[in-house]
Amino acid sequence: MGPATLQCAVVFAASLVMAFLTTPIVLRLAVRFGVVRRPRQRDIHTVPMPLWGGIAIYFSALIPPLIALRGVVPPTMTGILIGATLVAVAGMLDDRLELSALWQSVVILLAGFAAAMLGARVEFISDPRGGMIFLGAWAVPATVAWMFLVTKSVDMVDGLDGLAAGVSAIAAASLGMIALGRHDPSLAVWAAGISGACVGFLKYNFTPASIFMGTVGAQFLGFMLAGLSVVGVFKMAAVVTLVLPLLVLGVPVLDAVRVVALRVLRGQPAHVAAKDHFHHILLKDWGLSTKSAVIVLYVASAIFGLAALFIFAIAVR
Repeated sequence: MGPATLQCAVVFAASLVMAFLTTPIVLRLAVRFGVVRRPRQRDIHTVPMPLWGGIAIYFSALIPPLIALRGVVPPTMTGILIGATLVAVAGMLDDRLELSALWQSVVILLAGFAAAMLGARVEFISDPRGGMIFLGAWAVPATVAWMFLVTKSVDMVDGLDGLAAGVSAIAAASLGMIALGRHDPSLAVWAAGISGACVGFLKYNFTPASIFMGTVGAQFLGFMLAGLSVVGVFKMAAVVTLVLPLLVLGVPVLDAVRVVALRVLRGQPAHVAAKDHFHHILLKDWGLSTKSAVIVLYVASAIFGLAALFIFAIAVR
């Protein structure tokens, strides 16, 4: 095990332990301030559940990497952290006040714009013929659109106990291994922090959950994963530039694109929640239990991640 891999392992463990220890504290805070999700028609749970679990994820995903990197954060990563913090604060308010979908979208777009203006943007995409297509003036809009898509995708997939946390842990681990393969240890450390925080949180969020991550957790994770993919795999000058992030984030992104497309075709508003996601299909049409449906989607995420790693290994040979 090399020094970079060892550092990632230590950060992963530290973030895991921190999330494990801080989640019960956040749970008590959520109950004290009445930040509780009561069952709605589209929900699976049948009893009120505390939210704000994402606060524990936020601090556990960021503090150990910052310590490991001795506070050295390049401008591109600074932009992602600022954007992710903005999204997390808005998520906290949404969990307490239930903000409209419009306000949530505006915040995510502003956060993506801030990150892009500080350098975290998709500058080019690879041409299948071997060249590169530079986006120029379209770099910022393309980046903001990607950040918005992934952030909302992870938020939308957060419909079963442990689903968003587990899928995010797998995606972050895949991004971290790709970063190590690209000799980018600092990016791998951030990915390790996210993965570890999600795994530590799963102790309380896997079925039967005692706390939900809420909007603060789901949108924070989505934004961070989008940002890491922008400054990581999108920087590769290879044909797989577009393929890798889509594979790593395959489950939430494919689910979101499919759901929005179906709703548009039905003439329904795309932002209105309904029971038409992959996990709803596994429960209703396949007759799976919550635990089994979550495990199926974990396996699908792992397969996508392994496929991304396999393609990456071939591309860099």
